[in-house]
Order: sequence, then structure tokens, then C-alpha cells
Amino acid sequence: MRCDIRKLSGMILLLISSTAWSSWEVAGGSIVQFISIKNNGVGELSQFESVVGSVTDEGQVDIRVALNGVETNVGIRNERMKELLFEVGLFPEAKIPDKLAPSAVSATQSQTVETTLAIDLHGQVVNRTATLQVAPNEQGLSVVSVEPILLTASEFGLESGVAALQRIAGLNAISRVIPVTVNLQLVRQ
Repeated sequence: MRCDIRKLSGMILLLISSTAWSSWEVAGGSIVQFISIKNNGVGELSQFESVVGSVTDEGQVDIRVALNGVETNVGIRNERMKELLFEVGLFPEAKIPDKLAPSAVSATQSQTVETTLAIDLHGQVVNRTATLQVAPNEQGLSVVSVEPILLTASEFGLESGVAALQRIAGLNAISRVIPVTVNLQLVRQ
């Protein structure tokens, strides 16, 4: 009987410690959205539906966005963005490494976190401050941008791609400033 109690105690301790030291992974349904403005007055909401990555309990973040997964709700526009703007053959993904405070990923209640993201897109890395709402939910954690993160085409070497899209679509203008929001769902690995 004593041996069985020790085994049971050891198994419980192992389960508790493995949960405490495990990482979070980005779950399905997580998205990165952006708004583009054409002809100085028509806004279009688009998103990346293929977002993967992990966050350790120590707060180390590794998020990857598959640029091939851009969804604008117009097939030809998706293809043009992949080829002319993102050049997915050369730059298949955007990477967003970060370091959050460990208290953010062990949150037992909703909290607002300000962090600096190093956004690696199209061979360029640009730092942006982001305000995120981190909240526990039934599945794990929800991480949502409180306000849009503003990115510009020129910072990432995308100016010629935007110009090519504008030309091929016969538009007078496409905004070079893009507001981006994130909605990530994290679950334990």
C-alpha cells in the first residue's frame, strides 16, 4: 500500500510540474487582421488565417504568420498580394519574436500589457510598441491588441509591391500605412 501511495504521489507531482513548466501554443482560430485603404476612401478588412507559434511560461514569444494565408475575400487580390507585395517565394512568413513578463502568461485575471514587438517581415525588422489585453479563458489565454499597430510599407521594403498592386488594379491610391490587429488564442502544449 505504501508503495502505491508513493507512486501516486510521484505521478501527481510529475503532472503538476509538467503543467507548470509547459509552454503555450497558438491555437486554431487565431488571426492577424489588417485594413487597407484604396482610392483614399474605401477600406477593406483582410486577415492572415495561418498563425502558429508558442509562448513559454518564462514569456519568450515566437509567433509566425504564413503570408501565403492572406485572405482578402477576393481570389485575384489574394494572388496578387502573395506575388507582388509579399513575394512569398522569397519571404514565406512574418516572424514576431517577443519577451513578455512571466506574470502575463500566468495571468489568472485580465491584464493589459505593453510590449515592444520586433516584427520581421520581407527581410526587414521593425520595432513597434503594442498594447495587448491578456485574459484567461476556458481554453487557455486570449491575447488581443487593444489598439491597432500601425505599419508602413516603406519600413519593410514593400513600397514597390504596393505601387505594383496600385498599377495592376488601376487605382488612384493605396494607403502606405496599414493598421494591424491581433487576436491570438493560446492553449497549453
